[in-house]
Order: sequence, then C-alpha cells, then structure tokens
Amino acid sequence: MPDPNTSRFVDLSSRSARGALPLRAKPYWHIHSPRTHLGYYKGSRGAAWYGRVFVGEGKYRQIKLGPSHDDGPDGLTFETAVESLLRWADGEQGGQAALGGRAAPRPSPVDAARHARRASQLQPNRLDAISQAWAQERPDVDFWLPGFFLRIEFAHHLHDRRVQEVAKQAGTTVGDLHVLLALRRNGADSAMRPTDLYRELLVTSGAITKRLDSLREQKLIQRAAASDDRRSELVKLTKRGLAVADTAMTRIAQSLEQIVKASGLERAELRRMDESFRRLIAAM
Repeated sequence: MPDPNTSRFVDLSSRSARGALPLRAKPYWHIHSPRTHLGYYKGSRGAAWYGRVFVGEGKYRQIKLGPSHDDGPDGLTFETAVESLLRWADGEQGGQAALGGRAAPRPSPVDAARHARRASQLQPNRLDAISQAWAQERPDVDFWLPGFFLRIEFAHHLHDRRVQEVAKQAGTTVGDLHVLLALRRNGADSAMRPTDLYRELLVTSGAITKRLDSLREQKLIQRAAASDDRRSELVKLTKRGLAVADTAMTRIAQSLEQIVKASGLERAELRRMDESFRRLIAAM
C-alpha cells in the first residue's frame, strides 16, 4: 500500500483506511476522475471533506464539502461526500457560480439517486489505476474519455471470455463457433460462400478456410454445392451444427440476461446506452 505521506493519491473509501492516516495540515486526495478529486482533511480539531476540480495550467478550484461523519453522525459519509462533490463539480463544469468556502448543500433525494451509481465507480480497480496514473503524470489531459473507451474494451474482453466458455462446452473453438453463428443467423437451411463469411467475420480468407476445414471434420457443416474453386463453394449447417449453434446462442443470451439483472440496469437505460453507442460508432 502506498505511503500516504509520499503518495499524491490515497484510498479514502473506508473508515479504517481514513483512520490509519496521520494528522496533517492539508487534505489527502482520492481520484474520482482525472479532473475531479475528493479530499479528506484530518487535523487535530477534526476531519472534513473537500473537493477540487482541475481548471488548467496545473491549477485546481477547491471547496470544503463539510465535516466528516467520522467525527459525528451529522457529518458526511464517504458516499454522501462523493454525492456533494459530483453536484458541485457538475455546476463548476457547467459554468455555474462556485460555492466559495461554504459547505456544499446536501443533495435532494432525486439527485442522490442519480449520483449513487456514479459514486460506486470510485471503488478501485485495474482500470481506475490506469486513470489515476495518467492523472498524476498528466493532470492537464482529461483521461475520462480514453478511460471510458477502455472500459468498453474491457467489457468486450469479459464477454469474449464467456463466449469462449460456451464454445468449450460445445466442444469447439471460439473462431469455429463464430462461423456456426454466422451461418445460423443467415437461416437454418441457408448456405453461404466462404467469401461472405470472412467478410462478415472480419477475418482473412486463409483463416476462414482453416475454420471451415475444422468444422467439416467435426461434421458441423457440409458443402451445399460442389465446385473446383473452394472459395466459391457454398457451405451450410448440418443438423448437428444447427443444434450446436442454437444451444450456444441460447447460453450466450442467458448469460447476458444474468449480467444485466445483476447490474440493476433497466431496459430503458440499456436502450439509451445502445443509441449512444450507435452514435459513437457512426462517428468513428
């Protein structure tokens, strides 16, 4: 664990971690995002929460959020301090007047619910560590957007691991399974050319040839038309291949449903996210 006296940023999320901090004249800082930090002051007269936002040229605008719950029940807990920080930071970044040295007002129930999910993102993980490292080395660069896309990439990685497990249960590889699923969504009795498959799956012609050979050996696909040119032949699912593809797709769908249920996200939220991702992809 980093020495709080020498490290620029520390974990303030637990009372035990804060209790272990030595008294000092300036706040300890915890990163919410590269430009927004939560501070915890621990002095001889008590403890208090602070917030700051990066305003450029190595400078921050700072505010006292309020006393800490560590010193009494009327103070701010870590979670409510985060909520106050986010409300104030939203106002600062939106061009609203700063609150000066006054304590930030408590959030309304609606605001608290809106910021609760954002507050949960403060829990340290590997992706946060990357953002924290960049925030420390380059505070002039807003790493929120790269961090956002890094989370998308990591989500894809986790999803791919689940697909690998589904492929393993089916007794095949992920690459082979992608071919089966491409054939299946084209229609149970439909046939496709290898050229269409490698274009759809974004792989090389050599890779698709290798996968088709593997699937033939497993008796999961069959030729639909004879041809001397293997690149122009048609292939389709066998009955066994159809069953493997359908079972795999069912397992993938069930796995995703479980993830969404565990996340607490509503279908309306997912639809908004989907629309946002469509706009991002269209701009790439």
